[in-house]
Amino acid sequence: MSRSSQGGMAEAGNFGTPFSHLARHIALLENRVLGVSVFLGLVALFFSILDPRFANIANADTIALNGSILVIVACGEAIVVLTRNFDLSVGSVVALASYVGLDIVRLHHSIGPPLVIVPILIGGLCGAVNGLLVAYAGVPSVIATLGTMSIFRGLAYLYAAGAQINVKDLPGWVVGIAASHVLGISGLVLTAFGVVLGIGLGLRYLRTGRQIYAIGSNPDAAQFYGLSKPLIVFRAYLICGLLTGLAAFLFGVRAGYIVPYLAQGLELTALAAVVVGGVSVLGGSGNVVGAAVGAIALATINNGLILLGASDFTRQFIEGAAIVVAVIVDAVLQARLRTLLAMLRRSRRKQ
Repeated sequence: MSRSSQGGMAEAGNFGTPFSHLARHIALLENRVLGVSVFLGLVALFFSILDPRFANIANADTIALNGSILVIVACGEAIVVLTRNFDLSVGSVVALASYVGLDIVRLHHSIGPPLVIVPILIGGLCGAVNGLLVAYAGVPSVIATLGTMSIFRGLAYLYAAGAQINVKDLPGWVVGIAASHVLGISGLVLTAFGVVLGIGLGLRYLRTGRQIYAIGSNPDAAQFYGLSKPLIVFRAYLICGLLTGLAAFLFGVRAGYIVPYLAQGLELTALAAVVVGGVSVLGGSGNVVGAAVGAIALATINNGLILLGASDFTRQFIEGAAIVVAVIVDAVLQARLRTLLAMLRRSRRKQ
């Protein structure tokens, strides 16, 4: 939720009964998580009716495992989008961090589980490059990350030199992470939940999180009050890179083999999850919980379409359509919110 929206809600709470319906209307429009959760439920019901294989525990587990990795990437993408920027390189970052990171794990397996940090740091380095280009060099985020998308993917191909890494060649503890369960819940699911919880609380209560919302809501006003826009945008890209590096490790472990063309198209899916989850492309509004639910919704749609035998082109079309529809819905809701808040302020001045 943006700072301006929070202020509007505070004002709404000061009005008497005559304005309570407007306050409720504003609260409903701002609760985008509820909307995407209802959408997820309808999607699940739709596929359950069309294919009985969809509504079973094994398939739900598949959705949860596949969706968990997308949730982590979507959380990172959401942080960048909150600053009014985009990161179109996340799929290439996953490929580079996964291949190079797990190859280092393979070559130096005796070090053990601390090597998990390697792909995370590679992702963080890629995020730092994006942040420097966008925040300090002033390159528009779409152009900068389109360029680094090709650069990072090219580096993965150059490093691999035509080879691939088989998961069976990795140490046992790596495979054990993918298969781990705690109280019957997959370790991947718990990791995704921990990321959503940690990033969500950080955005809400930590100074950097509040600054990210402030820059996204009104960059000029935020800089007027002494906030450094370049530093905050750089931090957003750095956090996104670190989270993508974590996802890269999990993605590689889940795959049967690791290749440089891993995670192609992930950037579109992650962005779709973010906007479907209610994070405004205009910045400063939304949260990672919505992005996470959006990721699960897209994983559910993808799973249902696969069960129905839909082609890759159909799934890509639906992902693209989801972005377009979500952006249109966001624009309509933002316009409606501005109208309602203006009505409340005018009414307050008349009192």
